[in-house]
Amino acid sequence: MHPRERTAAALGLGLVLAVVIAAAGIRLETGIPGLRIVHRIAASLEVLVVLWLGWMAWRSPAVLIALGLSAFLSVVGIAAGQSPPPAAAAANLLGGLALVAVFSWMLGADGGSNRGLTPIFALLIAIQLGLGTWLAIVDRFAIALPVHALLALALAAILGWFALARVRGRTGRVLFVLALAAPIAGFTSLHYEYSAAAALVHAVAAALLVATTAYAVARGA
Repeated sequence: MHPRERTAAALGLGLVLAVVIAAAGIRLETGIPGLRIVHRIAASLEVLVVLWLGWMAWRSPAVLIALGLSAFLSVVGIAAGQSPPPAAAAANLLGGLALVAVFSWMLGADGGSNRGLTPIFALLIAIQLGLGTWLAIVDRFAIALPVHALLALALAAILGWFALARVRGRTGRVLFVLALAAPIAGFTSLHYEYSAAAALVHAVAAALLVATTAYAVARGA
């Protein structure tokens, strides 16, 4: 990957993470000022960055996926407005996390072989994200909650092993911490008067976990 392309991918990742985290803060009604402004500015800048990346590397499949996801999220965001229905909010969240994974994959694939976690594990992560989206947007206390909690424990154990056994250096340490932080924050948000702060930490940790896992897998750690 050319240095300019890597810079664009890193900028895109940072901006999408900002969008996802700001959206979580808005959805949880945390009262943090300026979240909507951050969301709009970061989303607009991400579109410009992905267009720049597309101009430089339009033949790359990952770049084409990033362009498609950005276009989809832009259309959904404009059509749904500030008070999106659950389906649009879920599409925004899952599309944003998918875009996080794509940008992270681009950065990780630059210098690593494509080895690591199995497709079955990727499917489990997708199921977990789907359940988390349903609980966060549609029904916080749905029947899916126990399944989500048990799968969170299983994924934390697998990711913890993967981080310690397969991932070298700082990436492994970050992955291990996030694999523990995401479920702990999730359980905390349910038990301490349904803490919005813990729920926001859970959302941030989950987004960073998606990014770090995609990066580590692409690196062939």
